[in-house]
Amino acid sequence: MTTTGVPLRRAGRALAAGLATALVVALGACASIPTSGPVTEGQATPEDPGQPFVSAASPIRDASPDQIVRGFLTAQAQGARSSFDVASEFLTDDAQAWSPLAQVAVLEDVPQLEVDEATLEEGTTTVRATADVVGTVDERGVYTEEVPGRTVEISYGLVRDADGQWRIATVEDGLSITATNFARTFKQVNLYFPTLDRTYLVPDARWFPSRNWQTLAVRETVRGPSEWLAGSVGTVVPEGTALSIDSVTPSDEGTVAVPLNDAVTAASSADRALLLAQLQAALGGRVEITIGVGGTTLSADDVPAIGVATTPDDPVVLAGDQIMSLEGRTTQPVGSAAPLAGLQPTALAFRGRSSDASYVVRDGAIRIVTAPTADAGPTTLLTGANLLAPSIDRFQFLWSGPQVQPGSLQVVDLREGGSDTAVSEVAVPWLDGRTIMSVRVAPDGARIAVVSDAGSGAQIHVAGIVRDEAGRPTQLSDPIRVGQPVLTATQVTWVDRVLLGVLGRAAGQAEPVVQRVPVGGPTVAASPVEDAVSLASATGVGTMLVGTSDSSLYAAGTSTLWTRVATEVRLPTYPG
Repeated sequence: MTTTGVPLRRAGRALAAGLATALVVALGACASIPTSGPVTEGQATPEDPGQPFVSAASPIRDASPDQIVRGFLTAQAQGARSSFDVASEFLTDDAQAWSPLAQVAVLEDVPQLEVDEATLEEGTTTVRATADVVGTVDERGVYTEEVPGRTVEISYGLVRDADGQWRIATVEDGLSITATNFARTFKQVNLYFPTLDRTYLVPDARWFPSRNWQTLAVRETVRGPSEWLAGSVGTVVPEGTALSIDSVTPSDEGTVAVPLNDAVTAASSADRALLLAQLQAALGGRVEITIGVGGTTLSADDVPAIGVATTPDDPVVLAGDQIMSLEGRTTQPVGSAAPLAGLQPTALAFRGRSSDASYVVRDGAIRIVTAPTADAGPTTLLTGANLLAPSIDRFQFLWSGPQVQPGSLQVVDLREGGSDTAVSEVAVPWLDGRTIMSVRVAPDGARIAVVSDAGSGAQIHVAGIVRDEAGRPTQLSDPIRVGQPVLTATQVTWVDRVLLGVLGRAAGQAEPVVQRVPVGGPTVAASPVEDAVSLASATGVGTMLVGTSDSSLYAAGTSTLWTRVATEVRLPTYPG
């Protein structure tokens, strides 16, 4: 890169070599899964196995401007694991106000450096670092994936100090760190907030520096959920509650004392107990946590056995015109649904156990009906043009609606199925003008994933569901966008608490594959399945099922490869 009239010198190769010398030592420790504790559902966070140590050296005497910037970048990675003391040595006294965690830019690779040589003899210069960015993390730890190929340029203003040494005088707040070092020095932590009915804990994924992740997890739990989730979950701490000391460290005995200010004393004993459940889920489930104010431990009710909602591993498929339960490689007809004779089934949905569930069927593209039983024929629930495959939430509301409509989705109260009052509109203004391809409500009923397209490629969004006091959905929150590398997509499902499965195609992929799309993290493609046309999942990557155009069914299992488990079946479906 060049700037008109100013000679520039590239130092990218030297930077790569310098960063490659960072020492990485794995500190071994076995992760373990708790077998007891108040959080009874979902996946426990394993003990920290001791993340690799990234070393950084102080500035060497008479280092050139690019060497100073190179050392500063290396020290940023080291600081996320321990402290930023070494990184500060590369700054002038006036630049010590640099705030490293205001934002984190996660770079695809080490940046190329360019040095402005025009003013070197005057004792000042600018070093520009250029790199592709794969994601950013804001000050609250929220990760946003970036569109592939987005390039950022960061400028560092350097001056010679009184001793003739180059130091960084001007620098933007935040870190610039390679994806490799980000994985080594940051930790993904799921915070948890209760559903409004206090039935489940809803995860809120964050990324914190591993050196003080417990403190940040507690601070952000008390601060509250991400903005997009705020209207769909509850909070139990009174306004103004905060850490009184910015330090939360587990003791050698595995206990954690959380020091809060006086505001928390206004919380009821039941609310304090629920806060303890939130913190135990975020910090790993095995620790014993107490809440203290001014050195005094606050009392609380018994910690409730509240966990994370999951989807049962209980799939069905369609064989001919019969809905069949699937267990391993064995299928058998479900007893609660009669053959779908006279219908054109293009999607299924149900809740509860497959053996005695009430099923709904998308009949062609214009009607959703109840599946016939031995005693009754189908009942029409919804009609429209190009209806979406239905998703049923835990409140017994069916989500669908036409693929193209002016900023809304439709829900059907299955408890009133067939009545004039059963169908209502859910306001989704950000979908106006878009073609909706797929929707799927999370098991907790607080979140929804949506795939849509406005003609320029697929977009995958996750939003919070706002409900009235009766649990009826009324609107969706402003969403977050995930899965930026995905160009086209047809179907979305929830694979785990903060992980989506999307059947779609990214750059360089000729056919659709299963994309593993975190709600706050980088997208990773799974192994391809030739001619994949449908996707379903319960809770866990190993539950994923892929249907193909020749009516074969493949299961993910525990390996990275897919295994064919059935033929002459289609429409794999899990509850939800």
